[in-house]
Amino acid sequence: MLFWARAAGNAGYFAAVLILARSLGPTGRGTIAFITVSALVLAKVAGFGMGEATTVLAARRFEARGALLSNLALFVVTSSLVLGGVGFFVLISVPAERPAGVDAPELAIMVGATVTIALIEVFGAFLVGCGRLQRLALITATATWTYPVLLGLVWLAAGLTVTSAALAWVSSTAITVLVLLRQSVRGVALARPNPRLLLESIQFGLRAWVGSLARLLNFRTDQILMGFLASEAALGIYAVAVNASEALLYLPAATATALLPVAARADPGERTEQALRAFRSTAVVTVVAGALAAVLGPILLPAVFGAAFDASVVPFLLLIPGAFGFAATAIFSSALMASSSPGRSSLGPLVSLAVGIALDLVLIPRFGASGAAAAASVAFLAGGSAALAVFRRRNRFEWRSLLLPRRSDLMLFRALAGLAGSPR
Repeated sequence: MLFWARAAGNAGYFAAVLILARSLGPTGRGTIAFITVSALVLAKVAGFGMGEATTVLAARRFEARGALLSNLALFVVTSSLVLGGVGFFVLISVPAERPAGVDAPELAIMVGATVTIALIEVFGAFLVGCGRLQRLALITATATWTYPVLLGLVWLAAGLTVTSAALAWVSSTAITVLVLLRQSVRGVALARPNPRLLLESIQFGLRAWVGSLARLLNFRTDQILMGFLASEAALGIYAVAVNASEALLYLPAATATALLPVAARADPGERTEQALRAFRSTAVVTVVAGALAAVLGPILLPAVFGAAFDASVVPFLLLIPGAFGFAATAIFSSALMASSSPGRSSLGPLVSLAVGIALDLVLIPRFGASGAAAAASVAFLAGGSAALAVFRRRNRFEWRSLLLPRRSDLMLFRALAGLAGSPR
């Protein structure tokens, strides 16, 4: 359910990317990518792992959900405003270092987006912890479409600029926050903020935060580095390749999200089998999807985005192998988180981040977007291997059970087919 919802929601984001690419070209698309990526990173930093902590605590402690939600909103609004403000003043003080077209208005929009993105993440995490996956899936499938709708209206009315496109983005995220908040408070008696519970959440969250921040940086650091090490046009080329390749990550990400609250309530033996079954199923789908992407991508990317983005094809192909490593990182890190091992769950993403940054610094100056793509794939594969090794050390299992299919693995394929063909 979450997979199809994410696919539908990201189709809306893909429509927005298409409008941006067609109207702003590679340079403008690169500038927008810098603003959005900066806000995403600042929002993740500002969360301090509160989303992950809330998912686990809400799944286990039903009576504390009202206080958890109050703590969450108060903490995240404060921290994201502070971190967003810091980001604003740092970037405004180095005009020669930031990309062209990113000035005070765009940086102010970045601050607002930092707050809304942080709230989207933690309210979504709260719904996952409460087991309200149907509501979260519905919001995921629909809310993202406000962005291309707003972009289209502005484009038709006055033409798009970097500033107006960024305003459309932050407006769409604000709408999503309101929808998520409304769903979060349904059936929950809000309570006063609880300092003791907040401290417990922070203690748990900080150990998970390292990994969750590293996980986001694995996706976004290369784009930030390209903003400084390459041209805005090269960043725009790479951003389109990344946007297209991320379709391969929907199923692993959705599976890891759904696995967390279920595994948090399971006993250790059952939790291990749940994680292995999830990995086996998603690995098969990811390999098949990757093969199709390798065949169709070189044809569709130039046809959809235009000849200006022909150079996105090679980076797109280089990003495909990394999807398999991402699947291992997402699922085994989620299983470790569910077993109250947030520190261990951070190791895989940290390995990916360290390998990725090291390779980015070497490859981007020489190979541009293709170098960033190659670095990302190697980094994901390294992180997936590390997450698998840590999970197996804590939960012993036979290596053959990692890839040897079982009848129960068919559950995922039946679910995917059933929801795809459902009139709902």
